[in-house]
Amino acid sequence: MKKCKCSAKACLVFALVFTLVFTALSAGLLRDWGKVSITDVKLETASGSKVAARIYKPDSATAEHPAPAVIFTHGLTVNKESYAQYGMELSRRGFVVIMPDMLNHGDSEIVGAETYFAPYTVSDAYGAYACVRYVKTLDYVDQTQIGVAGHSAGGQASNNMVRLDNAEENPVIAAIYLVSSDPAYKDEEGNWANIYGTRDMGLLYTLYDHVYYRGTNEAGETLGVQEYRTSQEVKSLFAFGQEPDAFEGTEVEADKIYTSEIDGRTVTRRLNQVNEIHPKPQGDTAGLTYVIDFFQDVFTAPNPIASDSNHFFLLSVLNMLGLLGVLMSCVFTLGTLTQLKVFQSVAPGANVELRPAPSTVRGKVGFWVLTIANFVFAFLSISLIFARGFGYCCFTFLPQQPSNIYAFWALLNGAFMLLTSFGSYWLYGKKDGASMEQWGLKISLKDLGKSILVAVCSCCIVFVITFVANRLFKVDYHYYLWGLKNIPWANLLTFFEYLPFYLVFGMAVSIALNSAYHCKIGKEPEWVNDLFFAVMNMLPSLIITFVGFYLYAKNGVKPLIFGSTYTYTYTLNAIPVFPVAVILIRRLFKKCNNPYIPGIMAAILLCWLQVSCSFTIHARVAEFGKAAAVGVLHNAARELHVAHGAIVAIVCPVCKHGFLLSSGRARIHTEKADAMSAFRL
Repeated sequence: MKKCKCSAKACLVFALVFTLVFTALSAGLLRDWGKVSITDVKLETASGSKVAARIYKPDSATAEHPAPAVIFTHGLTVNKESYAQYGMELSRRGFVVIMPDMLNHGDSEIVGAETYFAPYTVSDAYGAYACVRYVKTLDYVDQTQIGVAGHSAGGQASNNMVRLDNAEENPVIAAIYLVSSDPAYKDEEGNWANIYGTRDMGLLYTLYDHVYYRGTNEAGETLGVQEYRTSQEVKSLFAFGQEPDAFEGTEVEADKIYTSEIDGRTVTRRLNQVNEIHPKPQGDTAGLTYVIDFFQDVFTAPNPIASDSNHFFLLSVLNMLGLLGVLMSCVFTLGTLTQLKVFQSVAPGANVELRPAPSTVRGKVGFWVLTIANFVFAFLSISLIFARGFGYCCFTFLPQQPSNIYAFWALLNGAFMLLTSFGSYWLYGKKDGASMEQWGLKISLKDLGKSILVAVCSCCIVFVITFVANRLFKVDYHYYLWGLKNIPWANLLTFFEYLPFYLVFGMAVSIALNSAYHCKIGKEPEWVNDLFFAVMNMLPSLIITFVGFYLYAKNGVKPLIFGSTYTYTYTLNAIPVFPVAVILIRRLFKKCNNPYIPGIMAAILLCWLQVSCSFTIHARVAEFGKAAAVGVLHNAARELHVAHGAIVAIVCPVCKHGFLLSSGRARIHTEKADAMSAFRL
């Protein structure tokens, strides 16, 4: 016993040191090993809202030698840390980089709908234009070389920054690059126009984008995404705002630099094409290299480095190893706590080894029928969520639309898994000698309280590590769409609003894995059992995502499958989460032999993973026109003029759809699918 206790403590120390090492290495890489400083600032929009921004300043940028600057804005439902590689690589090349959290994201203020959905002049381009005002005050920035860029919704923020800049007496934005985001083709009156003026402009066109690039042909018919380069919209863009027929050629060529003389300046435009899906530039090198190439071309880079010489892969590896260290710290904290005398009662020594497989025919049939039923239900439940419109809504106490999808899915699958788990007990488990004591479910109220306390304390180590990493090292633990981020204080209440959903799911998975189905399938070792259930939990998300994107790539039209035309774009996020959750629950169970503790811990971590940086909006919205929200976010709700507490109708001047909006908390309900664009911008 003593040896085990010391071993747990030693493992915890090792895990913490392991995490510290890779966190420090990530921090060093982000800072180019001391050549770049990273600081956080709080800025203010024109309407007084607070915006958090992170500044990457190379040491070479001084008042004597001012450097070019790039303001890079993230996409919807993520935050500035999700695009750290852009700040890292541009600053390595001598650029000053400012990366804001858009309003209602990350550490920026969560404003009301009357501000967020207001005209971009009120929201300050979702808060991003506050960075332009700020950069004007920096003497180490070359005021003639200021650029803006952004991915997805960040691209729309960049467009609006240009519009705001156009209204300034002395515009300062000299270049713009849009990543997986539509350019601005027309003016406020709906006429073809050169919104970008004399600015150099670039566009990263993702061929399999499910959100943007819906152009039209000469007859006004909507084209598929793969036909975008032949559209009237892009032809006008590359005719520098003239009528589409002024463009020479049948399509815009990828990677070709188009030029025009405007107001005595040679202006360039380019379209770079990648065969990728919409969110991919967040987690690969293609978007990164094109952004680097663009700004090194249109500006004078103080320290030019080839774009393919980047540290993205290394940063990703270091972040993932840091994340591994965080999870190990969580597991070994639990192991250490359960060896304390006060908590020994919650870690009984039973139910450690896999039980023999059901011996009767009835038991074997029941095991496989219920296992497959859980698998099939995952398809049915997510399809129901989207088919009934629950994938597109926010409720009074659930203000995060993307989080609602996963919360409802977790609740439905958790409830069904509890049903099958206890069904297995009554169908065959009890007759094979199983009992609630053997399953580890019979527990005193006192020990249940201790179990909750142990689970919460074990998760606290994760909260502390991520907080310190973000505040001190400016590092979070993620790759692409997945990871643990520091949760903003403003989202703490939201976290507790969603936690019950994940508690149902976490407890259900833990009871299923560690109690109901804690038995051999054949003669395999235990790790094969764990791998089997990890794969079974992952497969629904993987199949839905693969089938959806395959059909989309093949036909060029978003397929209406699994309840909507957007279901498969959301299951992408869940692919690695479920198997990792299964393996984590099994490792945690080995430290306590108590199914309640891993379930609670998994619920806390999964809820935190989703809620920490998602888009949060407290508004009451009732849809009355198809794809209403699309028009609102696409056009920044230019028609909104609302006082606090009022109810207004907002009509998009382009798509002519609308919705009802009032201050307070939110309720958005749209028909199948296209309205999802509003939340994926």
